[in-house]
Amino acid sequence: MKARQLVRAGGLLAIFCSVAAAELERIEIRGRDELGAYERVTGRAYFAVDPNLAVNQAIADLALAPRNSKGRVEFSGDLMIVRPKDPRRSRGAVFLEVVNRGGPQSLFLISGARGGDPAPEHWDFGDRFLLEQGFTVAFLGWQFDVREGAGLSLRAPSAPVTGIVRQSYIEYGSGSRHNAFGLSYCAADPQEAGARLTVRDKIDEPGRTIERSHWHFARNGCSLILDGGLDAGLYDAIYQAKDPPVAGLGMAAIRDFASYLKYGGQTSILREDTRALRRVIGYGYSQSGRFLRQFVHDGFNQDEHGRAAFDGLMISSAGAGGGSFNHRFAIPGEAGNSVLSILRPVDMPPFTDEGLLAKAEAAHVTPRIFYTFSSTEYWARAGSLTHTMPDGRADAPLGRLSRLYFLSGTAHASGPFPPTRAGRKYYLNFAEQGWVTRALMLDLDAWIQSGEEPPASRYPTIRKGELVSREAVRFPANPAISFPDYMPEVWRMDYGPEFAAKGIITKEPPGLGQKYSVLVPQVDADGNEEGGVRLAEVAVPLGTFTGWNVQLPQLADLHYLSGLVGSFAPLPRTREEREKTKDTRRSIGERYSSRQAYLDRVQQAAEELVRQRLMLKDDVAAVLRRAAAMWDGLL
Repeated sequence: MKARQLVRAGGLLAIFCSVAAAELERIEIRGRDELGAYERVTGRAYFAVDPNLAVNQAIADLALAPRNSKGRVEFSGDLMIVRPKDPRRSRGAVFLEVVNRGGPQSLFLISGARGGDPAPEHWDFGDRFLLEQGFTVAFLGWQFDVREGAGLSLRAPSAPVTGIVRQSYIEYGSGSRHNAFGLSYCAADPQEAGARLTVRDKIDEPGRTIERSHWHFARNGCSLILDGGLDAGLYDAIYQAKDPPVAGLGMAAIRDFASYLKYGGQTSILREDTRALRRVIGYGYSQSGRFLRQFVHDGFNQDEHGRAAFDGLMISSAGAGGGSFNHRFAIPGEAGNSVLSILRPVDMPPFTDEGLLAKAEAAHVTPRIFYTFSSTEYWARAGSLTHTMPDGRADAPLGRLSRLYFLSGTAHASGPFPPTRAGRKYYLNFAEQGWVTRALMLDLDAWIQSGEEPPASRYPTIRKGELVSREAVRFPANPAISFPDYMPEVWRMDYGPEFAAKGIITKEPPGLGQKYSVLVPQVDADGNEEGGVRLAEVAVPLGTFTGWNVQLPQLADLHYLSGLVGSFAPLPRTREEREKTKDTRRSIGERYSSRQAYLDRVQQAAEELVRQRLMLKDDVAAVLRRAAAMWDGLL
């Protein structure tokens, strides 16, 4: 950074940064306030990238985007940074979260935050765990379709092209009947004669074409209306749209912001002390974790100077997927079949580290990676494909700088306690994964900073008999919950000859090839999973925790379970209740002689996790308070 200039215009404080190789050209500071011992800065980062550089060639349609007078493509993203006011409290590390649809996940999952106000100045930081550990916490908008005021967003230019788009819609056949559905991209010509609408009952069967005269686009082309209304089924509208945003610039934004925070320049309003920030850890949960998988795969961990943007990544609850993040007519919010984003380019190879990290390895910019899985990642996110061969017959190795931690018995989206059903067949799984995540974050930073070896990976394998087909799971008979006889499926998909190299879809719906063999963890006599890190509530159970549930009404023909939530089935309270209901699981009374005996066992389990560096000693008391509430609430 060569200079810093303060400009005040219309109440906006703008900090203009002159950078030698101006990937990040300037930062506008729009707000500064205090959070106790911390300072919060909100604003906007303005970027410009050179389309001719090799590291930018992976951005789909970048060559078609408008350029400024220097031949660069401009874009910008909302930002927020929270940092210690006293530099002596800094640990020299940035925790940069890739926000999920404009909002944070770490604040809820790691810091126990509450509330849902999307405005960043109103975000709740919970117990401020990361800040108390000395991290500078940063967030940047990367997603072009986040609405103004709905969170951190990206402003990206559009490519002046027309192309094929498919919009799927599922009519459940229950409740009020609809006659229209919205489109992610408006039709280029609402009168397009060649547009098609099909309906089917199953994902892998041909659609039945609905005559063009029976439906039409709205006048603005942004919704579709079917005469007489929609019957139950899976609908696909296939039509031409135009001017898609250059979605892959979101990956360039994250890359260049991380690089700026790490390397910066001489001075900066966000890096006054160039010694204060020496390493950057990226964090992504769910959609944002899938983003980071694709980020590394597409070569974005190498910045325009050939340097590593991220030193480490915590990729949580992403499963095997990437996402609709970097192709023409991308829909970043779509997440795959398991959440009814039907046949989107999400669960696509490469799945294992061998292919995923190939570009990073070649450029010598491979970050240290912690993957974390909940049970749902195996059931709904094809998680087993990350560490097995595609045919599901043998294990595949992780990368040399990767670790995988399966938090057995947890769900992707945790339910409340006391448990509720919330429109599902079974009580929602409420197992808490935050305690382990907190410890792992410090383990990852120690690995980066000093080379201290982290805890060994903990996940189920085929070799040990812990990872099996759904049909081979030995789920215990009990009256509270029935084992599903189907699960979401993943196919090899063909989007046309230009998709792999250019990110251009020419075939919709995609051609379907052979199904992948997706495996799930084996379970013990209680129905709780084997082969991972056992949280205290799973190691010392009061019930069965699963990564799957069943939506009501059921969508069995689509092999859809219940998205990203799990189930909880309490154990029988006494031996008499167990015998009466023919429950094969041991009762609570047969396991624990008293409430205190139960809590003693929980404490032992928690302290064992502390010994393994999978839980922090300071969190044991909170785990015991939660265990006491569980006992009191369930008994």
